[in-house]
Amino acid sequence: MTAGEAALAVSGLTLGLASGHARQPLVEDLSFRIGRGEMLAFVGESGSGKSLTAAAIFGLLPPGIRRMAGAIRVGGTELTALPERALRARRGRDMGLVFQNPLTALSPSLGVQAQIVETYRVHKGGTREAARGRARALLTEVGLSALAAGPDRYPHQLSGGMRQRVMIALALACDPGLLIADEPTTALDTLIQVQIMDLLTRLQRERGLAVLFITHDLRLAARYADRILVLYAGRAVEEGDAASFFIAPRHPYSRALRDAIPPVPADGRRLAEIPGQPPGPQTRIEGCRFAPRCPDVRDDCRRVVPTMGPLGVRVACLHPGAPAP
Repeated sequence: MTAGEAALAVSGLTLGLASGHARQPLVEDLSFRIGRGEMLAFVGESGSGKSLTAAAIFGLLPPGIRRMAGAIRVGGTELTALPERALRARRGRDMGLVFQNPLTALSPSLGVQAQIVETYRVHKGGTREAARGRARALLTEVGLSALAAGPDRYPHQLSGGMRQRVMIALALACDPGLLIADEPTTALDTLIQVQIMDLLTRLQRERGLAVLFITHDLRLAARYADRILVLYAGRAVEEGDAASFFIAPRHPYSRALRDAIPPVPADGRRLAEIPGQPPGPQTRIEGCRFAPRCPDVRDDCRRVVPTMGPLGVRVACLHPGAPAP
């Protein structure tokens, strides 16, 4: 990868249900970049397209959902032009994936060391003994030195935090340049969440990883991400530096998400909420998709579709940061 080139560059990505001539976009005209050593956090309500975008990057879209437009480049290679066999070879080697639930992502019939060994040998080759050494080194690197030194154990014999550390080791087995962490802390308690995120950011810094962090937890995004990308109903609505974003978000939806974060410690006030529900894929909305729920909506918001500006600090709002008169 040449100097200055993004580890991941997505341009104009549109995903949707396609049957004959019918088109129902689920993700529409999405563009973003992640550089080496950088973490970009995807935030937004369920159904906004966060995990679907990750699946598209890996070429693992669910049946019935297609890429309708757009480009996906990893390390300078256009993935959408690759045949399935070539794309399969890049999964695990050039890009790693940490799933939300490691118990279902890990094979129940193989020990965790054996799973890392198998992944490494598929992509890197070498002897089984060399692969075992690699597996033990990775388990030690993610804080599981006792597991690395002892007999192999099955996923069901490990705690949730240990399984997620194994998942991270497995994702990093072949030294990928890109790591996608899809809700990696959802099933963990608060203390273990912090430990897992501390581990991810340490590995990101030491290895120069580009990380796409998908989360519902804005506190984690604020603490660990370098940049934030907010998705709403399949479209990007705001992107910017994480610290600035939480101080002064510009899009009404971004402000609503921030204001809905519960205060710590709790002060007894009613939690802020966003009225209504996000539109479904079959719901047609003229203008801004957030207009039916927006407290600052104006007449032109219901007619004109706002677009994101150039890559960087950008917002898809006709009246960013300006409450209705």
